[in-house]
Amino acid sequence: MTTSLIALLVLGCSGTPDDPSPAPAPAEDAVQRIEVKLALNWFPEPEFGGFYEGVLGGHYERAGFDVEIVPGGPGAPSLELLTAGKVQAAISTADDILVKRSRGVEAVGVWPAFQLSPRGLLVHADAGIHAFEDITSGDVALEVGSPFQKYLWEKMSWDGRVQAVPYGGSVGPFLADKSIIQQAYITSEPCIARGAGADIEFLRAADSGWNPYGVLLALPEPLPDWSADFVAATATAWEAYLKDPSRANTRISELNDQMKPELLSCITQAQQPFITGTDGMGSMSVTRWEAMAGLLVRLELLPAGATASGAWKAFP
Repeated sequence: MTTSLIALLVLGCSGTPDDPSPAPAPAEDAVQRIEVKLALNWFPEPEFGGFYEGVLGGHYERAGFDVEIVPGGPGAPSLELLTAGKVQAAISTADDILVKRSRGVEAVGVWPAFQLSPRGLLVHADAGIHAFEDITSGDVALEVGSPFQKYLWEKMSWDGRVQAVPYGGSVGPFLADKSIIQQAYITSEPCIARGAGADIEFLRAADSGWNPYGVLLALPEPLPDWSADFVAATATAWEAYLKDPSRANTRISELNDQMKPELLSCITQAQQPFITGTDGMGSMSVTRWEAMAGLLVRLELLPAGATASGAWKAFP
């Protein structure tokens, strides 16, 4: 075979600069996304539905993020994990962020899933209690020493009249004794009690004047340059969840065997007005933040003169 023929064969196999064949598209897996671990402060439940929708519905992926949701539980140190760099995002509450920032935690609240605090008290409907002011004696089971407990006793002048007793984490005693008053979250105990046949009333913490932003997305301080994109994707995901929670709720039921279909349905419906509130989903204001800081100063949970400056940032 001649040298010229070999050259022609090689050229024919390798193509020419004028070869019109398009270059292969990069594989989907080759796209570099920002990895974000999101630490919850409780078990997988509908209160985190929008975050699960963000993953399952591709809202975070389309915004350039690869998100892993890390479940929590009682005493979950979500903000501490954030400060330690073990996660890149965390869920907390406005009061918790303010108090822990004063102790050195470096976290900034950027988007609240709950406009109204999901916290409150659970009472039996026939107890004649329709407001916090109707409670004048007896025991209230709740997290003793929590900011909410300190606030109620100060606000309602319950010292010496109402006894704070530890809440055991179950509605069992409440169901067995109609005199019991206990702490509750709209995302849990009211639906559990109703499912067991109890006729209950839920006293909203916000109606007592205690209304920190809840299920609050926090990012590290200083804020990463991807913060605005992550917040925007989160807002989109929550809007999608409110329109159709089925995909996220199915995943939540797989991760938490306590979340049966009837309970999921009840919680999803009960929590919606707490998510949207009166100012619009995801909204935050300086007035609300400074009011909460002022309450915590009054309760001596923050030093005198402390403000909410730097603890939060609202993105357009």
